[in-house]
Amino acid sequence: MKLLTNQFVAIALLTFGTISAQQFTEDPLQAVIETKDAQNFWKAFDKMETSTTNPFTEYINNGSPGVQSFIKHRIINPDSLYATVKKNKEEYLKTRNTLNGIKSIDKKLKSSYSALKYWYPQAKFPTVYFVYGRMNTGGNSSSEGISIGTELFKNLDGVVALVVHEMIHYQQNNKGGNNLLKQAVTEGGADFIGEFVSGEPMNTKAFQYGEAHLDQLCKEFVTRYKSEDFGDWFYWTSKKDDRPNDLGYWIGYKICEAYFNKQTDKQKAVYDILNIEDPFLFLKESGFLNSYIQQYAKEKNLKYEDFFSEFSGEPSEVTFVVNVPDKDDEVYIAGNQKELGNWNASTIKMDKKSDFERTLTLKIHFPAQLKFTKGNWNQEANVKGIEKGNNITIDKVKSKKISYTINNWFKN
Repeated sequence: MKLLTNQFVAIALLTFGTISAQQFTEDPLQAVIETKDAQNFWKAFDKMETSTTNPFTEYINNGSPGVQSFIKHRIINPDSLYATVKKNKEEYLKTRNTLNGIKSIDKKLKSSYSALKYWYPQAKFPTVYFVYGRMNTGGNSSSEGISIGTELFKNLDGVVALVVHEMIHYQQNNKGGNNLLKQAVTEGGADFIGEFVSGEPMNTKAFQYGEAHLDQLCKEFVTRYKSEDFGDWFYWTSKKDDRPNDLGYWIGYKICEAYFNKQTDKQKAVYDILNIEDPFLFLKESGFLNSYIQQYAKEKNLKYEDFFSEFSGEPSEVTFVVNVPDKDDEVYIAGNQKELGNWNASTIKMDKKSDFERTLTLKIHFPAQLKFTKGNWNQEANVKGIEKGNNITIDKVKSKKISYTINNWFKN
């Protein structure tokens, strides 16, 4: 997914029509674009001055799966959408005719999608929904398909590269924790494969800056890539220098490019980039940052090999004890490492010790981040002492037993 750091956020579209939710095609020439939501938005927009009720309620209630997937964290609700549109009415009006020229890029997209299918035969092409949101997200990929925030598009310049980028995300199955390196090779991988099959580059401003400051940025990235803080590399900068947003796309591209160039079987290389099992091993095999890692390890008297694993040292045994609000509650642990299920909400289930106590002993690495769920991300635990929605962070423990109390469960 791409947020508001560029003019556009990647979208995907091909032939025009309508198919049901979660449907996709394996034929790039049969991929579908759905523009009904955009049409319905303008019907609601035109009623703003005369309707006694919120016209965007109907837009949302009758919305496609693309609109529905855009509600959480984006549209929020009809009143939020109404307030944003009313405040930014002139900006929305600038996009009213954006989709009129969408057929003009159809041939380029079909060519790019066909190239993707050649290099990655497993490729599938979901429906693309052009929707209208609150000017906070340009594109979102989900099981329902790809949703595009049309209100951010004044025209379709550069849209082919963006289309392919977002569709690459739909193919990706990268594993690993929530760290800067994984984010970089995920976004940079989408840029690299996208450019490879379409011939059109993305994020040119970040790339130009990155190439001009390569040595400085590589040295910095080596000190940061295990961090869960994406600042100065994705989505926002601290203004410590003149860097643009999204340099993480550039360095992730460079890592993927280096990996690709080292492989003799290029089709397998594309598969590997789209299915990264271990971002740290992938970085090592790319060789891109090796000289910088060796230099930094020598300066800090650190083990070179430790840079290619998410955690250093041996895991520690910890017993988790969780008090639950209901005797029938089933509790799962999901966290930032293999031992905690790599953020899979339904992998690691706690044992029932008594009616209101669940327990489990694991060997984990520090620092650890985790949450408790009911086996899916729609039901997370509201844990006493932890701000709602935040991860539980464990830097180190003095005791081998850690206790938590779940006050209640909340739905995402």
